[in-house]
Amino acid sequence: MATLFPTKVPPSGFASTDPELAAIDASVRWPVMLCFLSAVHWLVVGTFLLVYASALTHPQDTFPILSLLNSLSSNFSMFTYGRVWPAAIDTLIYGWASTAGLGLAVWLLARTSRAPARSPGALMTSILFWNIGVAVGLTGIFLGDSSSVEFLEFPACASWILWLSYAVFALWAVATFLARRPGNDHIAQAWLLVALFAFPWLYATGSILLGSRSLPGSGVMQGLIGAWYVHGIYTLWLVPLGLGLLYYLIPKISGLSIRYGSKAQIAFWTWIIFAPWTAVHDLVGGPFPADTVTAGLFFSGLIFIPVALIGMNLVSTAMTAEDRQGHHGGIIFPFLVLAAVFFVVAGISEQILSIRGANELLRFTMFRECNMLLWIYGFFSFVVFGSMYYIVPRLLDFGWRSALLIKTHYYASLYGILLVVALLGFGGVMQGLILENPDAGVTISTDTGVAIGFHIAATMCISLVSIGNGIFALHLGWMLIDWLRLRVRGNRLAAEILVEPYDGDAPAKSPVEVSA
Repeated sequence: MATLFPTKVPPSGFASTDPELAAIDASVRWPVMLCFLSAVHWLVVGTFLLVYASALTHPQDTFPILSLLNSLSSNFSMFTYGRVWPAAIDTLIYGWASTAGLGLAVWLLARTSRAPARSPGALMTSILFWNIGVAVGLTGIFLGDSSSVEFLEFPACASWILWLSYAVFALWAVATFLARRPGNDHIAQAWLLVALFAFPWLYATGSILLGSRSLPGSGVMQGLIGAWYVHGIYTLWLVPLGLGLLYYLIPKISGLSIRYGSKAQIAFWTWIIFAPWTAVHDLVGGPFPADTVTAGLFFSGLIFIPVALIGMNLVSTAMTAEDRQGHHGGIIFPFLVLAAVFFVVAGISEQILSIRGANELLRFTMFRECNMLLWIYGFFSFVVFGSMYYIVPRLLDFGWRSALLIKTHYYASLYGILLVVALLGFGGVMQGLILENPDAGVTISTDTGVAIGFHIAATMCISLVSIGNGIFALHLGWMLIDWLRLRVRGNRLAAEILVEPYDGDAPAKSPVEVSA
């Protein structure tokens, strides 16, 4: 069996041999690269803020390197946990995941439609303003101009910038899909279209009903709408984007058709029907009719059907490729296979929360953070990493510079997220058992003392994830610098070869020679 990663990474020759696909990749090169570069920037910022927020949960036991940050939190209100934590999560969702998702959607939609991108300038303008909206939103959070609604903390001005920039992007996406070549339909397109239509519906509805002062969601409806929005971001925005890439790349890289492909449509429709019901998890124990909550938990529990079918499609295809070909698809397949596995694990965590007894035990514990990181870091981030390792060389016709850096990024991200999920999951169970303990001697202080140990360990593991993300960002920067340097050198050499030197001693040409 071959090794997990190749020992050398070739420097060039990655452009598609299909002239049509090569032209499509060239047409989307700069919009996609702008998305990727800005997304990686937000990934580094968001991960740093997440480490910072995690360290603030145990200020008395912080690491020496974070003591300066803790002193900032003590002296400046903008660096307190109540602002750093939402800033970290919103950066990861809207800066990292959503920006990268837009770039992946551009590339995949153009490829599956077999249509070169039109109006790339308008597309790049929308992406640029999207990043401006994220920056304005984060500034507003740190300055205290926050809506205090989960995942909707951005001030109204930032929300308008995001929504308008996405509207331009959506127009481009619809035009590209309608201009697709007849007969080029793919299951990945269906997942992409769900995501692209769901996000503006989710964001506009959530912002108007929860973030607007003129038409706010009132009373207990705020909790219902907030839960619907949070779980909608997971199940109708990030998951469809990620699954679209997996359904396209896994068979393309492995050379095998999707196993149990006839079940792919069933998996698609059952996910669309049952996954949004996971919002009911946050309503258990609230002021809602018991019958309504019970029915919601029943339907959310049926999420095991699409999770099992999608796992059969993707994970079994990857395992079959391993058995037949004896390798993991070079540097790309390990990330994509882990993304598929993390999808199944995240689906199992949703299934656990669909059980009323388990939900009551884990509802107000760190298990909720575990579930969130499974979707953002475990599933979607690995989809983006694997996809970028595949797409960027084909856009630039230039290879990644170091297999060692790829290995380091892979293992740091893998072990970091596994440890974080295990610690937060087990810590959540321990918290729940303590909170449910009827012994009068067990108080909230007991629960806090137990949780601190898990938070300290989680901070260390998130730091490991941040190291992997930093290595990935440095590797991408190294690749781009080398690409630009060699491109400039190549253009300079071409100019020197093509220029005709002037010879002052040469005899003047006769009129006949000139006219000829």
